[in-house]
Amino acid sequence: MTHAAGVPRVGSDPPLRAVVFDAGLTLIRSVTPVAGVAAEVLGRAGLPFDPATLATAMARADAYLEATWHHGDWWASEHTVRELFITAYRIGLVTLPGVGDASGRADRLAADIYAAYHDIRHWAAFPDVVPTLEALRGAGVTMGVISDWGHGLESILLELELGEYFTFLVVSSRLGISKPHPEVFRMALDRIHVPPASAVYIGDTYVKDVLGARAAGLTPVLLDRAGRVGHADCATVRALTEVLDLVGIRAAPAAPAADAAATDVASGPSV
Repeated sequence: MTHAAGVPRVGSDPPLRAVVFDAGLTLIRSVTPVAGVAAEVLGRAGLPFDPATLATAMARADAYLEATWHHGDWWASEHTVRELFITAYRIGLVTLPGVGDASGRADRLAADIYAAYHDIRHWAAFPDVVPTLEALRGAGVTMGVISDWGHGLESILLELELGEYFTFLVVSSRLGISKPHPEVFRMALDRIHVPPASAVYIGDTYVKDVLGARAAGLTPVLLDRAGRVGHADCATVRALTEVLDLVGIRAAPAAPAADAAATDVASGPSV
């Protein structure tokens, strides 16, 4: 944990009133690699495949996502979120024997992979999430989520039993605006009538989360689970439970260490 100065705390002036979270790779992560979901989809379609060849093919999809998701406003509608991921999956699928033909098969399979990622089996909360949310709720802090995601986020949070902790959920594809636009953060706080100076925003990306929240007047905290960030001009934590000390709340018992090998961009329809 670094650079804690200026973070609003419970009982300070101004007091902490709200903590807002990013979703993907902050609260939750995909636990099935895209090759695993693709294998299920190909199996249901009765198409044979070599696992090693499939893994190589879908690595192309992940590479496309990593190179593309942060360029352009992909997250402002379900249509463009879907286009981003289906394009990525198609890039991998067309390299497979019997799939990359002119029949449109790759397009249909790519759409099936996108749809399959809405299944709760492919998602999990990080171990430090519930202890952090419980402590914040116990301290009377209002919580919410602001995320660049498709339309499936609400159901995932509910099925993971996280929805009960949040007063609001702002999803870019429903709002029509994505991070780091400061209006996304302002509109969220307007819903709960909390001034930006009394709110903290926690996310795992610098440009979308730190710069976006700061531009709207919230105090940003950068979550760096893998320890890849060196110096940053904001508070930085390795685990969500470290946020509790930042804001003046007694920490819950330490959660098991999260998987630091989690990728920077989820293979499913989110960041």
